[in-house]
Amino acid sequence: MIKYLVTICLMLLLYTNSALAMPPIMTTSELKPGMQGYAETVVQGAQQVSFNVEIIGVVNNGKGSSKQILARAYGPIIDETNGVIHGMSGSPVYVDGKLIGAVARAVGQDVLPYKFYITPIEEMLKIWTLPDSLAVINKSNIEKVKIPSLEEYEKNQDNYDENIDKEVEKYKSKHLATPEGQEAVKGKAQKRLEEILSGLDIETQEDKTDVDADIVQTDKIIKDLEDNSKTDVNADKLEEHISLTDFILKSLEKQNKAQASSFNNTSMMPIYVSGFNDNALNFLANNLKYKNMTPYNTGEFISAPIGNKDSDIKQNATLKAGDPVGVVMAYGDFSAGGTGTVTAVEGNKILGFGHAMTYKGNVNYFMTEADIIGSAGGILNGVKVSSFGKIIGRVNQDRFSGVGGILNEYPSSIPVRVKVKDRNLGKEETFVSKIAYDEDILPTLASSIVYASMDRTADRASYGTSKIKFTIMTDEVPEGKFERENMFYDPKDVGQFTVGELTQALYFLCTNMDKPSNILDVKVDVDFTSSRKTASIVSAIPDKEEAKPGELVNFNVTLKPYRRENVTVTIPYTIPKTQKEGQMFLEVKGGGFVQLGQVLQSGLVVTPQDIAQLSTVDRLNEIKNLNKNNEIVISPTIDVESEKDQDKAIKEAIKLSEEIGKMSKKEREEFNKNRESKISTDYVIDNFIQTSINIKK
Repeated sequence: MIKYLVTICLMLLLYTNSALAMPPIMTTSELKPGMQGYAETVVQGAQQVSFNVEIIGVVNNGKGSSKQILARAYGPIIDETNGVIHGMSGSPVYVDGKLIGAVARAVGQDVLPYKFYITPIEEMLKIWTLPDSLAVINKSNIEKVKIPSLEEYEKNQDNYDENIDKEVEKYKSKHLATPEGQEAVKGKAQKRLEEILSGLDIETQEDKTDVDADIVQTDKIIKDLEDNSKTDVNADKLEEHISLTDFILKSLEKQNKAQASSFNNTSMMPIYVSGFNDNALNFLANNLKYKNMTPYNTGEFISAPIGNKDSDIKQNATLKAGDPVGVVMAYGDFSAGGTGTVTAVEGNKILGFGHAMTYKGNVNYFMTEADIIGSAGGILNGVKVSSFGKIIGRVNQDRFSGVGGILNEYPSSIPVRVKVKDRNLGKEETFVSKIAYDEDILPTLASSIVYASMDRTADRASYGTSKIKFTIMTDEVPEGKFERENMFYDPKDVGQFTVGELTQALYFLCTNMDKPSNILDVKVDVDFTSSRKTASIVSAIPDKEEAKPGELVNFNVTLKPYRRENVTVTIPYTIPKTQKEGQMFLEVKGGGFVQLGQVLQSGLVVTPQDIAQLSTVDRLNEIKNLNKNNEIVISPTIDVESEKDQDKAIKEAIKLSEEIGKMSKKEREEFNKNRESKISTDYVIDNFIQTSINIKK
């Protein structure tokens, strides 16, 4: 009896292994022109179908390049789809019952796609031998975080925030900032500014023809800086004021261009997304274009949204060659990824796609089931219409010859939770998605999800006024979390401004020069209205005509809110003890405006000159310490227009900048604290003025 049971067990084991084992293969050296075969794929539902394949030849471009098999597709399925279409990628191709490779791509863009390339199986098998350093999150000391099962989720969801805090405390960094006594920025400030000004290459936005007159534009300033032929303009421009938010957006555009993918695919890789309305889809598309990706809207996830009692994971999942499969970067209320076909399975390892999706090598994406809703055959560009299913594993390789993954092992991910309150509709919505940990794509996807959350809640174009508060749980800062809040107004698209600082903060964390930054959670609250809540500074009058160094002076600042009566606020200001005798000029401005020289010397924009000179913590502090758009700020300035010798005034400003650059971080913070005073308002302050007071010893 025991022998019988052992025999049955062995038979079942052998059956299971054979079902998950690789079929025999045929290499390119064995292929001959004219050989006939077939490919297996799914064009609707889960039913596999096949189409005929004729081998034309093998393309070999020499050492270092991957071989490709040129073939012709024919048969009823191909007639229906008008050739090989997006989504068939990865479909296994067999000749004489042996696997020769995977459908990769059609030939060219201007021919009917009946001829196509096959990626040889011998090239794809190399994927399984490649190192997988991202099996441990960020190459750090944090063990791989598995997505919880349904039971684990229900047990721990009430203690989620507490668990995050414990995790942060456990893995806090030991080296958190630039050590005291060491200069965060190398070199003298004047040389630093000259280097930046001579090498700055910031793309300007297209000319705006219908912009509110109250919004200060910076295109001309940036254009002047870009014009290297002007040798006498740069010094003067150090005293010009710019919109800091606009500058950050331009900086992010520059950073995106610098990181643009050099992978020369025959076309932009289609990324299927759900949850994004038209405005949000356009926003996402603009950000993904530098990643060689184009988003297309598709259906929602088959599984329930995160937070419901249905699990997002399918336990003990299996796949077989020819099945559809999803490679997903974000899932939940908003999803993003690509679908293709499984080429081969061996045990818990899979191969698919037959080409790269992002061409980023070792990756950390969700592997999901995929549901093929149908096929849209085009004359030149057909596509399978599909949606993502439940999570079944982790995609760990994204190479030229295909993608590789592991079933029933899950990637580390970052939850992004967004709460949006729309004042016009009296409506509040909460959205949750998880982003697979990928430092390159995380800032783009997180900011796009916040933008899309605003768009879906308001159900209109995102013009108006917004307040945002975001918290990033990370061990990169001593407190274990980075927080920032601000207020924005734009007559066309306030959403892009709302997410700018969040994008920049995540970008700094994801480009840490010293070590990977562990990001454990992103939480965002947005309060949103279509009303314009801006105000202009009309006047700022001191309560006394003369003052001594160290003396307190109250400035009565009159504001003109948009379509409302004037209001007056009082801002106390202490005259610096080092202030010289004579007329003291002060600047009264909205917190969103800053002198160009000041922002160029900060760590807000990454240039070849300052790479590795400021730590990630220093850069985050630059954002944290920025004045807010709804603040009125009073600080000393130079009355350049009244100076007979403008060059002297500029030199004094640069000298002061040089002295500040030599200070320690603590000294610099104390210096700035003692030189300015500010107060918060309920309005975005959209201008700046100058006032003065007479100083007597």
